[in-house]
Amino acid sequence: MTITITGKQMEIGDSLKEFIDTEIETVITRYMADPHDATVTMVKDAHHQFKTDITLHVGKNLVVHCTGSDSDPYKSVSSSLAKLESQIRRYKTRLRDKKRHAANHEHRSELVQKFVIKPQEEDTHDDNPLIIAETTSEIHTLSVGDAVMRMDLSATPVVIFRNAANGEMNVVFRRADGHVGWIDPSRKLA
Repeated sequence: MTITITGKQMEIGDSLKEFIDTEIETVITRYMADPHDATVTMVKDAHHQFKTDITLHVGKNLVVHCTGSDSDPYKSVSSSLAKLESQIRRYKTRLRDKKRHAANHEHRSELVQKFVIKPQEEDTHDDNPLIIAETTSEIHTLSVGDAVMRMDLSATPVVIFRNAANGEMNVVFRRADGHVGWIDPSRKLA
């Protein structure tokens, strides 16, 4: 497994890199068989807080993301790793159960384009925002539970997926109150 450690607005010393390597290896070998790679990014902000972002690529299309913050860089890493361990432990059986995915879901996916849109600064009354980034990603066939798991693990606010139960496009999202919302257009109101 490859672990990439980078610092933004700070230099990461050898002892901190060794600490991060050792701790990530300990957590990952406890719960995972063979993850692809991990990326650790540390940022020091203007308030002298260290923020640690860890992104772990578990499978081909599964990413676990967590963030920790503290005034001490080692505690920041430990906080982030505690969140990573908690997420992996919560979904360990689903992550390891590849037979269930192979038997219950088609391995069909569709491509969809994502856009990051930024409004024009000089004209705030214009309804035509400027598109500043464009990427392509896949829409997978998942159960609702698996879609919620992917949303939790990747720390994204929304997951679009094809529902394995009915083949329709569905959306799960994190609501403002912290609960999960589910949009299923195939369900008819009584």
